[in-house]
Amino acid sequence: MTDTTPQVSQSDFEQAIQADEGSFAVYNASDQLAGTGPGEETIGGDSAVDTIVNVGKTVIDLLHNSASINATEYANAVPAGVDPMTLTGWAAEPGNISRHYKASSEWWRVWQADYDFQVGISYYYGASHNGVGRYLDYVAPWIAVNYLPPDFSVDVRVIVPNHAMNRGDANSGPIAALPIQLSVTLNGFFSHLVSWSQHYNAEVVGTGAGYWH
Repeated sequence: MTDTTPQVSQSDFEQAIQADEGSFAVYNASDQLAGTGPGEETIGGDSAVDTIVNVGKTVIDLLHNSASINATEYANAVPAGVDPMTLTGWAAEPGNISRHYKASSEWWRVWQADYDFQVGISYYYGASHNGVGRYLDYVAPWIAVNYLPPDFSVDVRVIVPNHAMNRGDANSGPIAALPIQLSVTLNGFFSHLVSWSQHYNAEVVGTGAGYWH
């Protein structure tokens, strides 16, 4: 079946982040910003069934990693006031979106460091509440290391808002969509200091879809 879920626009992504910008530090390449508290705006609808929230973590860090690792903390997007454990109909296998980082060079280029690793987000999707809706749980980052030089490490930070978005309508019922900010940093020393950071926006959806922006 073709997934017709619309991709999130930049304005929608910023709306979701701004609704809760006070409850976590928004990380980017230059600084960290903190506010005073989450907003009251409900994103995605006005009724209780349309109010979709993240009752998990808003900031998840995987720091100083030189080997593969899966986060034990996670975010979600579930109906407000509903225990995620009561949702039924989860997909048998999680969805995944990932990015691959690889650099290789001739052996004599001693000033260049080789590396090969992936960073991604996994998520369970598709569950409903009383037979209605499609929600998300266990949204968490992971790192898969194929090769890093000695003394190199990878840092990953994921930031999500307290309020999710609703991509559904009257026909489909609520469809949870969770905007994500992902930061990836490589640190090491290879005849000279090697360090870079890259930052992305993404969205994962209760249908199983996932997008990078």
